[in-house]
Amino acid sequence: MPEFHCSILSPPSTTQAPSKIFVSMLQSSAADLLARWPTFLFIALRVLFIAVAFEFAAWFLGRVLEKKLAPFASLGGERDVRWRGLRRETLVKTPKLALRTLLYSVALVLVFNVFGLPVLELALSLGAVALLFGLALMPLMQDIAQGFALLSEDTLAPGDAVEINGVQGTVERWTLRGTWLRDRDGRLVCLSNRDVRQVVIYKRAVEAEKPKAAFDPLKK
Repeated sequence: MPEFHCSILSPPSTTQAPSKIFVSMLQSSAADLLARWPTFLFIALRVLFIAVAFEFAAWFLGRVLEKKLAPFASLGGERDVRWRGLRRETLVKTPKLALRTLLYSVALVLVFNVFGLPVLELALSLGAVALLFGLALMPLMQDIAQGFALLSEDTLAPGDAVEINGVQGTVERWTLRGTWLRDRDGRLVCLSNRDVRQVVIYKRAVEAEKPKAAFDPLKK
């Protein structure tokens, strides 16, 4: 019988050197970037505009807040110099910090919109998180709000002899969150600022007067 021999022919090799593949990928990427550079430039300009606009808004509104708070910051001229400086700094920086946080949050959402991210879902998520934190931190926020009101009116300061909600003592420490009173028996009474309702001031702490120099007729 005749014999049949079958041979399997392998297809021609189409593999390329890795260096050529890498070069071709770089060339295609560069060509793609060159084709899209107007889009990238437009996105960069939009992001830059948002950053500059919100930074200017934060600066301008901050100056407006400083002018509005200037009459309150000038109160308590007879207080200790260090306390006056801390009080003025807190009165000015606290609302400015809250304003910048709010403006930067809005700017961040707008930047996400520029890059095509789902802004609505992101805003709803951030709103839900802020609501949960707000509910959890409601007592703390009430303390800070009441403390800021007390500070703006220069109601309390360390060293004041006062009576708060029927508790008499000397203010040993005061922050936006709470008031610490040292009563006559030496006990330290801690009060949350949201609980400060009725304040009776017996004596306010003032800056100690400097002794006057003796008069010397020979000294010009």
